[in-house]
Amino acid sequence: MKNLVFVADMFRSDILGGAENNDHVLINHLKSITSNLQLISCRTLTPEHIEEGDFFVISNFIFLSEINKELIMKKPYIIYEHDHKYIKTRDPSVFPGFQIPEDQVINKEFYANAKMVVVLSTICKEILQKTLQIDNVFSIGCSLWSDDRLDYIKTLIGEEKNEKYAILQSSNPIKNTSRAITFCNKNNIEFDLIKPCDEEELLKQLAKYEGLVFIPGVLETFSRISAEAKMLNCKLATNPRLLGFGSEEIFNMTGEILIEEIRERKNKALQVFEEIIEGTNGKRSNISI
Repeated sequence: MKNLVFVADMFRSDILGGAENNDHVLINHLKSITSNLQLISCRTLTPEHIEEGDFFVISNFIFLSEINKELIMKKPYIIYEHDHKYIKTRDPSVFPGFQIPEDQVINKEFYANAKMVVVLSTICKEILQKTLQIDNVFSIGCSLWSDDRLDYIKTLIGEEKNEKYAILQSSNPIKNTSRAITFCNKNNIEFDLIKPCDEEELLKQLAKYEGLVFIPGVLETFSRISAEAKMLNCKLATNPRLLGFGSEEIFNMTGEILIEEIRERKNKALQVFEEIIEGTNGKRSNISI
């Protein structure tokens, strides 16, 4: 395989975020098929790195300089889109009907010149295509989980449920903990707050609850936690319109059926990345999940 460079603001070793978890699965897959992979943060990427690279996978790129964007556009690259970096607000939901004003659009040329822009859900593809008027957008229809993590979730399905709902305790306003609490109080729903903890502990705790209340403050490009709740056979109180997951036909699935559907989509998605990088598929969205 050619010299492959994976560029991101941060990696899983820096922060345990949804984008970084997604990237980690993709990175491990790429490592399994090539020894020519470099991981470089946007802050430390240099023109020399770009000159030496043959193909680039661009994840979150808030800290990518304009000069480096210009240089990358002379190379083949994929954008793996996690959070609407083509809009100044990074949130389409603040605009009625997801109609993005032209003066709010940024990075249009960077997206337009990508070999492919890979997104996580149907709604994100629709909004991005309509906003930028480009056709090099492909939805993988899922977030990426490792097989080990999906297998672990499967072991938790049989946990006995209590009669409460869970709410994630988070200081991040995007996660809207306060609104979830208000929703429960207004609807006389008994709930517990799940404090920040590692991923396996979070899943272990969540598996014991009747459901999850999650009311995001922005359009989530997929929403891993919502999908994980349904994999664990938890009910989900949410606003599907603000979940990329909610735009997928698998949204109504639960338990082991959802786990295996996610696994299949994940495997196909990794193959799509591989094919684009190797050049066995062209720029246009002529590939299918």
